[in-house]
This record gives sequence, structure tokens and C-alpha cells, in this order.
Amino acid sequence: MQKGKVKKIDTNTGGSKRKANRDGSLIGKILGEIGLLLGTIVVWIPIYYFIIGAFKERTDIVKFPLVMTFETMSFNNIIETIEKMDFFNALKNTGAITLGALLLVVAFGSIAGFALARIKRRGFKVYYGALIALMVVPFIGVLISLIRLTVTLNLYNTLWAGILIQAAWNLPFAVFLYTGFIRALPKELEEAAYVDGCSMFRVYFNIFLPLLAPVTATCLIRSGISIWNDYLLSLTVLNDSYTPTLMVAVQSFFGDRNSEYGLAFAGILLASLPIMIMFIFLQKYFIKGIAAGAVKG
Repeated sequence: MQKGKVKKIDTNTGGSKRKANRDGSLIGKILGEIGLLLGTIVVWIPIYYFIIGAFKERTDIVKFPLVMTFETMSFNNIIETIEKMDFFNALKNTGAITLGALLLVVAFGSIAGFALARIKRRGFKVYYGALIALMVVPFIGVLISLIRLTVTLNLYNTLWAGILIQAAWNLPFAVFLYTGFIRALPKELEEAAYVDGCSMFRVYFNIFLPLLAPVTATCLIRSGISIWNDYLLSLTVLNDSYTPTLMVAVQSFFGDRNSEYGLAFAGILLASLPIMIMFIFLQKYFIKGIAAGAVKG
């Protein structure tokens, strides 16, 4: 009887512990959700501020920074911004740099990733390690050397300077993702192709390239956002009024004594739309490509 009572007490004690654990876990989840909600609100406040600021006059932005009504809404900022920042010319230049650089990043990054993942030689391993080490080099540390190089090659103040530099700067991360992704693919795919008489380049184009859509989308989004929003390189290498980019054009609304905040907010909104559209179409591949490329890398 005493043993039975002891077991019953132990059972009740264990049930109490399990209930306490469930309650603690539930409280932790609720607090976590509240923390995420507050963090999301904090992140969205500046985004909300410049979105509504793009449709308000300067005085309303100062007097009512976080409030907008139909009486204060105006599209004058959008129209004036398109004219003053030469929006379509800046859009053309930014788009040319972004598309050209992304084409080089995807083409050379995927080929290099295929070679590094499938060719087992010491030289390739050393090259891969050096390439990964370049990812930690700060861009500002090599900016002066890049400017001197563009002057030597007669590329200064040309779109080709922006395309080549942006492509070279984003290649290490692309190679890292492509190498990890291809390493995760089964070798039986290429072995069967080799048995059928395919060359290495045909294996790459016919077998691997169609399978690289997730990691390609990841490179396009990650590198595309970085290139599209670049300001430092465009300001220094493209130091010409005929080749402005969107970020440089937006910066023209900020002065030492006077700043046109409404026009600047409208310019930021207009400059963000193309990259947001690209992200919407490619977002389903983004997380998949990051995970697949990083686990085996």
C-alpha cells in the first residue's frame, strides 16, 4: 500500500511538472510573438514614414510626420521628382549596370561553382578558400585602387566600370552558393550523362543549369538589391551628370542648407519599385536557394 501511494504521489508530481512545462512553454511562445510583433512595428515605422511622406507637402511632413489624410495627400511630389531627378535616364543607367552585372555573376558564378564542386584538385581548393576570404574584405578599402584601375583602362565615367566592378564584387558570394548547391546534387546525374557520351560542358548546360533555379534566384535577389541600391561606387566611378544612378539622383534632393524631403521620399519610393517587383516574383526560390547553397558549402 505504501509503495502504491508513493507511485501515486510521483505520478501526480510528474503531471504537475509537465503542466508547468506546458504553461512555461505557452508563456514563452506568447512573449516571443509579442517581441516579434513589436520588432516588426519598429522596422516598419521608417518605411511607413517615407511612404506617406512621398504624398505630402513639406510643411505637412514636419507638422504631421506619421499622419496622412485625404486632404493632405498630393501627387505633386511624384511628378516633380520624375522631372528633377531625370528619373528615366537614372533608371536606364541603374538597370543597365544591374542587369549587366547580374548576367556576369550568374554566368561565371555557376560555371566556377560547377568546376569547384566536381573537380577534386588541390589548386581548386586553394582557389575556393581564397575566394571565400575575399568576402570579408570591405569595399571602402579597395575603392581608391578601383578608381585608379578604371582610369588606367579608360573606363572611368562609363557604365562598363560599374558593371565590371559590381560583377567582380558579387562573384565570391555567388560562387560560394553555387558550389554548395552543386555539391548537394547526386553524382549519378552526371555519371549517367558521361556514359551517354556527353562532355563536361554539355553536362553543365543540359543537366545542372536547369537545376540551379533556386540558387540563381537567390543570387539575383541578393546581388540585385546590393547593386541596385549602390551609392558609393556610383558616386565615385560614375562622377558625371550624364550617367546618374537612382541613388545618386535621390541624394541630389539633400543639401547643406535645404533638403526636399518630400521629393527625396518620392524618389526612394520610385527607385524601390522595380527591385520589389523582382523580389515578389523570385521570393519562393530565395530561402530554398540560401538553405541549399549554404549547408554543403
